[in-house]
Amino acid sequence: MKLIDIHSHLNFPDFDSDREEVIQKLKKEGIATITVGTNLQTSREAVALAERYEHLWATVGIHPHEASETYDSVELLELTKHPKTVAIGECGLDYFKLADESLKHKQKELFLAQIEIARQVGKPLMLHIREAYEKVLAILEQNKDIKAHAHFFAGDWEVAKKFLALGHTLSVTGVITFTTDYDEVIKNIPLDRLMIETDAPYVAPVPYRGKRCEPAYVKYVAKRIAEIKGLTFNEVAQVTSQNTKRVFNLQNQTFNVWF
Repeated sequence: MKLIDIHSHLNFPDFDSDREEVIQKLKKEGIATITVGTNLQTSREAVALAERYEHLWATVGIHPHEASETYDSVELLELTKHPKTVAIGECGLDYFKLADESLKHKQKELFLAQIEIARQVGKPLMLHIREAYEKVLAILEQNKDIKAHAHFFAGDWEVAKKFLALGHTLSVTGVITFTTDYDEVIKNIPLDRLMIETDAPYVAPVPYRGKRCEPAYVKYVAKRIAEIKGLTFNEVAQVTSQNTKRVFNLQNQTFNVWF
């Protein structure tokens, strides 16, 4: 089995007690993952983990929830240049239960700043979006030279089509194992534009729902996609891994790719 979980947070405290065990289990099962930064500290940690393990990569960026905080833009830029950093983010807009217009403005400024970094270093965006799909699409429409990936996609097929029309990709999580809300998107999206993720430690799939999620559980996401699309598990595993290598430029990394 060769799978790539394109979005996890092995750098988070949830894994402090058994991080090494979790990472070694991934390698044993033939699963790689991209460890995602949400601020400078977790971005540093993501890069440090990626340096230690050949089946881990990193993203670095500032989550929209951090928009009211200051950060060192020079250090962030340096982290984006690391050879095992494969994307900028997670970044974007999160308007969930957010009525403060000034904070929405700060989120947009932060997002635009990271788009410029992505342009400068030539790496794609790892997008976080809640209750703001149309706002993000409008920004991407004005920045068509930037590649972007919408992590934890929770929009409908009409929204998905707009991302696809701009040339972007989507991924789904273990949520699809306990709801049919996204079946239409999964059925209709071209397989070469789809990736798989866990967002570990969050949203563990069935049969682990309610427990801490791990990147190894990405196999349940792949299995459910195969069921919905009428494909084999191996077909989903192969194509989503190829998509990940292409979008995040893994095939051109200077280190040994183990899968």
